[in-house]
Amino acid sequence: MRVFGSGDPVVLLLHGIVTSGDYFGGAYDVLAERATLVVPDLLGFGASMWTEGPFDGLAHVAALDAALDDLGLGSRPTVVAGHSMGGSLALRWAAANTDSVASVVVFGGPLYRDRAEATHRVRAMGRTEALLARDGPLPRHVCAWMCRHRTAASWLAAAQRPDLPVTVARHGVKHTWATYSGAYDGLIGDRGWQQALARLTGRGTPVALVEGAADPVPVPGRAAELARTTDEVTHLVHPTGDHGLPITHPDWCARAIASRTGA
Repeated sequence: MRVFGSGDPVVLLLHGIVTSGDYFGGAYDVLAERATLVVPDLLGFGASMWTEGPFDGLAHVAALDAALDDLGLGSRPTVVAGHSMGGSLALRWAAANTDSVASVVVFGGPLYRDRAEATHRVRAMGRTEALLARDGPLPRHVCAWMCRHRTAASWLAAAQRPDLPVTVARHGVKHTWATYSGAYDGLIGDRGWQQALARLTGRGTPVALVEGAADPVPVPGRAAELARTTDEVTHLVHPTGDHGLPITHPDWCARAIASRTGA
């Protein structure tokens, strides 16, 4: 977990599946000028991968609570922002901490109604994502090979994704099948975001749903519909961004978060 700054509010940044806190790179450090910036490697991923899984959404929420309490930040006003799976987790964590959460920002949110819808959208991202979105022996064997040959797998990941910084691409293999499948089932293929969003909007907590116009992950029109029907929800679209929006347009995303902190 990286921590910068000391002001209010706390800004908590949650990365997506098969990556780490490094997805939010140096462009986001500006948020620490007026806030306390906290960037964890989520339970079972990155530097937090050496833990027993699988973990459902409740386990991820509990891990964040414990980490913030250990830092003495658990009761501070907080703006939580998450990308993809981290966006789904941001909604759930915020719903469990409504007394301290000031605002929520979700980038490329997987706001799916069921597992089938999740699998259909994730497969549109590419061949690797389509493979891992499946259940059965083949994706398990692929993940097991990566665990046995993690260094080689990390360099293959970097070669496969030359658009990403090398560190970010290599961290994409720092997980196990149990932690990956638990996060996928509990935070991407699960509809718990609906109850979380209802609780947040019922308490008057502002929620920004942000996506790139070329992002295949969000269900087309869903975020816009939520913004039309719920006063607390706003919808923001980057005209050229895809699912990698926080890493391809970090300054734009950092400003979207900063606007929620009063900066």
